[in-house]
Amino acid sequence: MKIIKLGGSVITRKEKYRKLNRDAIVNLCSAISSIKEPTILIHGAGSFGHLLALKYGLDTPGPIEGKEKEVSRVMADVLSLDSILVDELNRHGIKAVAVPPHVVYTSSKPDFKSVEKIVESGFVPVLYGDIIFTDGRYRILSGDDIALDLSIKYRPDSVIFLTDVDGLFTLDPKKFPDAKLIRKIKAEEIVVNGPKGDATGSMAGKMEKIKKMVLYTKKVLIVNGLNQRTLENWTRGRRFVGTVIT
Repeated sequence: MKIIKLGGSVITRKEKYRKLNRDAIVNLCSAISSIKEPTILIHGAGSFGHLLALKYGLDTPGPIEGKEKEVSRVMADVLSLDSILVDELNRHGIKAVAVPPHVVYTSSKPDFKSVEKIVESGFVPVLYGDIIFTDGRYRILSGDDIALDLSIKYRPDSVIFLTDVDGLFTLDPKKFPDAKLIRKIKAEEIVVNGPKGDATGSMAGKMEKIKKMVLYTKKVLIVNGLNQRTLENWTRGRRFVGTVIT
């Protein structure tokens, strides 16, 4: 089994509210359609979630009373993004089924029975970054959180993060032109320091979760989801540009 996380920065334009990156979505769906083994997909919220979540102060967990309108607005937006992605996946022959995380995470531990049934029936479940609430309180659940929980549950052969950069670098490649791509690294060697960049903690938080993921999977890959050639090479088992974390 593979678990694939589609970054919100790949499938949306994160700086503009509810702005899609349609070309990237089509390319991703085309690449994923060549994968034959059981797969679970997760995607980030991107501009359908982060902008309003930060505006409304939802990045800090708290009591839901008084924020019902804001919470439901963001939940509706990310569900809309999931529907768009599921439609495109099906156009490419991928039997995708939407799985809203807020109906999976209803207690202290996620109940993945519905995900399991979908996979067993030959479909591809599609989960996403969402807002969940229990006991009168809400919190943001990132796609990375879901990827970790699914890794613990299913022990996949690999977890793949499709991002807007070529992999893990020695420095932020968007700020430092001399940043060098790290082709292969052990999780315990990763050190990441940096401020929060979005409602779910950005790269530093992602790396902390990846360090835990490698306990339950053979490897974690970070691949540029905006590079069509890289996507084709990765899905066809050829040498690709990216980072392998073990």
